[in-house]
Amino acid sequence: CHPPPRQNATNRHHTIASMAIIAKGHHHTASSTSRSKTSLSNIRLILLLLTSFLFGIAICSALFLWQAHLTDPSLTTLHHVNHIPINANINANDNANGISQPLPPKGGVRYHSLENQDASDSSSSSSSSILDGLKVLVTIASYDFMQLPHLEEVLDGFQDLCYAGSMVDVVVHTTVIYPVAVIDMLNDRMRCNNPSPKAGLTMTFILKPSSVRLHLVDFHRTMFYDRIDQYDLFVYTEDDIRITPTTIAAYLHETNRVQSLLGPVRSTDFNVGIVRYEYDFPENVVITDKTRHATENVTRVYWEHLGKPIFEKAVKRVHDPTLAPYYVSMNLHHQGMYLATPYQLKAWKDRKNCEFDRVRDRPSAKNNPSQPSEGTQRVWMSSQMLYGSKHCAVTQLLPVENFGQLTVLHLPNKNYRRVGKQGRLGG
Repeated sequence: CHPPPRQNATNRHHTIASMAIIAKGHHHTASSTSRSKTSLSNIRLILLLLTSFLFGIAICSALFLWQAHLTDPSLTTLHHVNHIPINANINANDNANGISQPLPPKGGVRYHSLENQDASDSSSSSSSSILDGLKVLVTIASYDFMQLPHLEEVLDGFQDLCYAGSMVDVVVHTTVIYPVAVIDMLNDRMRCNNPSPKAGLTMTFILKPSSVRLHLVDFHRTMFYDRIDQYDLFVYTEDDIRITPTTIAAYLHETNRVQSLLGPVRSTDFNVGIVRYEYDFPENVVITDKTRHATENVTRVYWEHLGKPIFEKAVKRVHDPTLAPYYVSMNLHHQGMYLATPYQLKAWKDRKNCEFDRVRDRPSAKNNPSQPSEGTQRVWMSSQMLYGSKHCAVTQLLPVENFGQLTVLHLPNKNYRRVGKQGRLGG
């Protein structure tokens, strides 16, 4: 037999090289598979970590917001309402009974209503303040923008009332549309952050046609009687009278005092009144650092009550012997505003010659119906109907000891300059 043919050196070299290439190919395939598996594992790990991170952030954010919601009153609507909706009602056939949109219902009547003195005593003993939780409906007649700076001051006073612990709903009757910028400004400025759930502040602007003119002052009366069982106190005012929490607290204090002296029924023959004042700033003087000394003698002026001697021309005694030691009345009872409890409003509705709930025109001169005989429509609605001897004949009361607490600033500070001028009766 013959031995196998011998491979030369060149053939052996090619064979070894081919085997090395095949081995290298197998190694490359295994390495690629291993790297692919590692890459997929890394991606899954990264996604898992990212998901866990985002979930953790969500949980922390939720816990933070919940904690802030519990501790920061500015983040909850339980304590105050800051929106200022404009409710439009510009029907040309509007009358004195037209209200564009009623306020949301309010529940309950507190002891301030004077309907139950025992409830008053027990509630006041448990309350830290006579203003705490008091539900107040305020209506303001503001025809246009001419007194907007004064209106802002008036609104500040009712914001203070919210911070004093009361739940205040303010309704402004107007004939002009308020720009969005003004609404936004008021939303920011009038925020009430009183943490008490019994305190809060809302504002509503109700638009009326300009044709109502002086009868803009009429719309509050129907609203009062529509909501008579939902509030503890009702306030009507013009847009230039600064009413403070002191004014409200003093009124409630003196009203409760009158009831305790006379009893609930007889107390409705009287109502605690208001006296307006101005500051007699010098005329034609611009106050600067160089002229500020001009105000050193400025004082309050009760320009509507300047008669002398005081106790014959300006102030008169109360005829009721029980009240006479404590109260006086003003000869001129125009106030530009008034306050009343639900109990009083109900009594005046049924009072002889009163019909306080019925809106009507001011009395006119017999021979000239266009001329008022007892003051303009705003004087009639704010004061004369209630205090006039031919009408409701309710007696206005001013406390002797606390007289200053029931005086209010007439913001224009201009009427005292026209005292004595023909055709001007106060302002």
